[in-house]
Amino acid sequence: MSTLEELDVRDCERLLRSGVFGRVVLVADGRLEIVPVNYTTHGDAVWVRTRPGSLLDRCADGAPVLLEVDHVDHDRARGWSVVARGHGERVRDCERTGSERRRSGPPRWVRREDEAWLQLRWEELTGRRTGSGWDLTAGLPVNRIAR
Repeated sequence: MSTLEELDVRDCERLLRSGVFGRVVLVADGRLEIVPVNYTTHGDAVWVRTRPGSLLDRCADGAPVLLEVDHVDHDRARGWSVVARGHGERVRDCERTGSERRRSGPPRWVRREDEAWLQLRWEELTGRRTGSGWDLTAGLPVNRIAR
């Protein structure tokens, strides 16, 4: 049977930067909400593109939020999960820096002319893994980090 191990911050950051899909957790109208998102990273922040007026756009600005990303290999009984905790910040497109604009955004599933950006500067990264002796990024459907 596999054991559960804590990941160090360096591994958590590497895994967070390698992914493109996760779940944002926030409180809206007194309820916990989980929103699946595509994301990218730049500096020490996660960037999410959303629709103006969406739940993320309305409720995450200045609020405590977290992003959870994971990968599971059921056949080999191994996997990992990373949580980035911080506060959301709405960033208008005109407020983004030149380097933030040049960085490719998260993959789009829906094309829109209007967009809003949510930035999550992580204040804490934690993670766990099960199984040992394997490359944690092996088998990711998309991996933005060159091996």
